[in-house]
Amino acid sequence: MALGSLLSVWVWNEIFLRFARRLGALSQGIPNQRRWDSRRKPIIGGIGFFVVALGLAAWRPADLPVSHALLAGAVVAFLTGLADDAFVSVPHIKLLGQLAAATVALALEAPRLELGNPIASFSLTLFWYVAVMNAFNMMDNMDGISGSLAFSMLIGTPWLLPQSPHVFLYVGLAGAILAFLYRNWHPSHLYMGDNGSQFLGFVLAYWGTEVWEARFVLSPWANLFGLISLFALLAGDTFWVILSRLVRGVSPFNGGTDHLTHRLAQRGWPVRWISLSILGGQATLTLLSIFSGGHEQYEWLQILVIAAVGGGIGFVHLRHMRSALRLARMRQTV
Repeated sequence: MALGSLLSVWVWNEIFLRFARRLGALSQGIPNQRRWDSRRKPIIGGIGFFVVALGLAAWRPADLPVSHALLAGAVVAFLTGLADDAFVSVPHIKLLGQLAAATVALALEAPRLELGNPIASFSLTLFWYVAVMNAFNMMDNMDGISGSLAFSMLIGTPWLLPQSPHVFLYVGLAGAILAFLYRNWHPSHLYMGDNGSQFLGFVLAYWGTEVWEARFVLSPWANLFGLISLFALLAGDTFWVILSRLVRGVSPFNGGTDHLTHRLAQRGWPVRWISLSILGGQATLTLLSIFSGGHEQYEWLQILVIAAVGGGIGFVHLRHMRSALRLARMRQTV
């Protein structure tokens, strides 16, 4: 399953790389946007994920049907990202697409983050989908980063969701992501593109609701802590980026090289080290979730993880902001 997906995406990428430039399927190469490397490269990575997902859904074992909610939402998310790659749409249009993907999934009875109140549960789940899709899209900013995050989460599915009918789909996608990383590892030959980041962002959000439902069976607050601890890297980076932009008077919706990965690179970290750190960090969070999920006595551990990851990311951001402020004052005195 995973091996078949890996081989399929590897062959797809190798073939499509030969034609991408002729077809014009390249990134815009716009400087000062979210990608660390502004050179124009093929943005075909997500197409392989989408094709593999459809193939796995069609091939699925008879006793493991793929949810219509997952498929329908994923299709809307993929088309939203594809449109953004093709037309470089404004953030508000992308937001509408994300809301549409989440609404379609929820209308088809996708799992919800249950709070005991239907309206509150629907609102929180809708926010969750949009937040994860945006956070994952924002972390697609450097070679090997987004693929490492998604792979480190989905590869834990057999232990996190052993009873889910979507285990084969998630593990198959993990294999496809591994094939993508072969060409996306620094120095990369292709990008995931918004078609890939929106698609995987939706899949991870749906996967997260299944984890909530299967692993976290305590109080709503304890469940929320458990889910945030699993997604702590994405949540922590997004929180500090938004906060730092608001402090600087910059719109949070604009792209920029001010994420955790960028800050580490600005401090001299090689890109490969950053990718390996993200891969190892997310793998550790996944293992902790496997170990602690559903056990009330480990609730303190989940809170500690959130504080440690969020505090560590905040330290990197604040240190950079202090250095930038000090440099600005030195220039003013000169």
